[in-house]
Amino acid sequence: MSLVGSVANAAAMPGIGTLLVGAVVGAVLGPAAAATSTTVPTGAWPWQSGPSRWLLGEPSTLRRRVLLSLSGGVVLGSLGAVIGWRPAMLGFLIMGFLGITLTVIDLEHHRLPDRLTLAGALGSAAMLVLDAMLLASWTAALRGLLCAAAAFGVFLLMAVISPDGMGLGDVKLAALLGLHTGWLGWQLALLAVLAGFAVGSLAALGLMLARRATLRTAIPFGPALLVGAWLVVVAAGVSG
Repeated sequence: MSLVGSVANAAAMPGIGTLLVGAVVGAVLGPAAAATSTTVPTGAWPWQSGPSRWLLGEPSTLRRRVLLSLSGGVVLGSLGAVIGWRPAMLGFLIMGFLGITLTVIDLEHHRLPDRLTLAGALGSAAMLVLDAMLLASWTAALRGLLCAAAAFGVFLLMAVISPDGMGLGDVKLAALLGLHTGWLGWQLALLAVLAGFAVGSLAALGLMLARRATLRTAIPFGPALLVGAWLVVVAAGVSG
C-alpha cells in the first residue's frame, strides 16, 4: 500500500482523522496565536499590520511561535479527536486556539482581554448552535448555556468576596469554559472547575517550593482553568 493510501486509511478511522486535522490546524495557527498574544495586550489587533504577517507570527519571537505551534498541535489535535466530525468541533478548535493564546497573555500580563474572550465566545457559540440546527443537539446546547450561566454566577460571587484572588476576566473565562464542558455533560462541567482549582493549587505549591512565589504572590488563575478543562475533556474522550 502506498504512503498516500496509508494516510488516507488512517484519516478515515474514527478519531484519527479529526486528530490529524486538529493537530495540523493548531500547528499552522500557532504563529498567529503567538502574534495575537504579543499585540492584543498593547491594545491592537495583530492583523492590522497585514493578515499575512499575522499568520506568520509577526511581531512575536521565533521561540514563541514554535512553542505555540507545538502546544496548538497537541491541544487542537486532542480536542478534534474527542469531538469528532461535526460542526461543534470547530467551536472547540476555536476555544483551543483562544485557550493557548489567553494562557500566554495571562501568564505574562495577568490579564484576560475581553476582546479575545468575547470574540471566542461568539465564534464557538455560533458553531454549537449550527451543530444543534444540523444534528438536533439542542439538549447539549441548552446544557452548555446553563453550565455557562452557573459558572458565571459562582465565579462572580467568588470575585465579589475575594477580588484580589479572582478577577472578572476569570469569571468570563469560566463561563466560556462552562459552555463547552457543559455541552459535553453536567459532570464534565463540574469536574473541569474542580480540575482548574487543583491545577492552580499544584502550580502555586510548586512555585512556593521552588521559592519563586509566596502566599502573597498574585498567580494568574486563567491558565489553571484552561488546563484543567482541557485535561478533563481529553480524559473523558480517552475513557470513552
